[in-house]
Amino acid sequence: MTPHSGTPAIENHQTSRRCDACTRRSSEVGESMLARAGHAQLWVLIEHPGPWPKSAPGAVLPDALVRRIESAGGPVRLALIRRPRDRNVVEPRWILAWSDGVRQWMREGTVAGYGDLVNLPFESSARGEEPDVGVARHSQIFAVCTHGKKDACCAELGRPIVNALAAVDGADVWECTHIGGDRFAANMIALPAGLYFSRLGPESAVVTAREVLSGRVPLGHLRGRAALSPSAQVAEHILRERTGLDAIDAIEQVCETTTPDGSVAVDMRIAGRDYRVLVRQGPPEPAFRHGCVAETAVTWHRWIIDSVDERSIADR
Repeated sequence: MTPHSGTPAIENHQTSRRCDACTRRSSEVGESMLARAGHAQLWVLIEHPGPWPKSAPGAVLPDALVRRIESAGGPVRLALIRRPRDRNVVEPRWILAWSDGVRQWMREGTVAGYGDLVNLPFESSARGEEPDVGVARHSQIFAVCTHGKKDACCAELGRPIVNALAAVDGADVWECTHIGGDRFAANMIALPAGLYFSRLGPESAVVTAREVLSGRVPLGHLRGRAALSPSAQVAEHILRERTGLDAIDAIEQVCETTTPDGSVAVDMRIAGRDYRVLVRQGPPEPAFRHGCVAETAVTWHRWIIDSVDERSIADR
């Protein structure tokens, strides 16, 4: 029975300078970010130069478009993106990125105005069907949250990341609105795989981006893979940690079942090898407060890994 997370007082050199900031308080109490990637399989990215109010993207896009995306079905995430140094948007770019953890695709294009986006095939895309609109995109995207109106830590810690990534050859970097996990800023997601990397600083962001561009998953700042459930995120992390398998596309199959005692058995085939990881959520840790969202107590849990077993053909 192994609690898989950091001990209290996480060493986090990338935290905010503000003593009551959410990132600082989260690190001080030892809050684990393992398997805290928000669940999303279809990502809808829309270029918008800003400024971004706290309620963006909904507050700046046509209501009909937001309703279409929200009713698409399945785990869908909408985010605004913008170029770090070019805010002159004549024809907004759109990007659809989908992954279920095993398969993935991306499409992109431009439109004359945001109202035209309502015609994109969000429903079929959410089911994993690659559309024939726009063009296929094969180069990866790095989206860094700099949504300061949503949480000051995201802008304070995210913008230095964006600047540092400009030095990485081949890295297509965008600023983006809220993608979840303000307390773990700076946050970056790599698409189309949907890999969340958090508690990043300029140097660690550069190292992480270069590893991803080389087709590898660096574990040091990995929060989780958005396409997978939290239990499967835990399983992927521990299997990569124990086996050293680091190829982004190594996952071949994922299946989950709930045991009578409430644990989750995650059967994962990774790089041709079959494993079963038995995981469960631990009891609540002491709640804490911070100054980024006043009067709100943060509750969180650690993950407990009961067993990790490689399975033979006879076990399947």
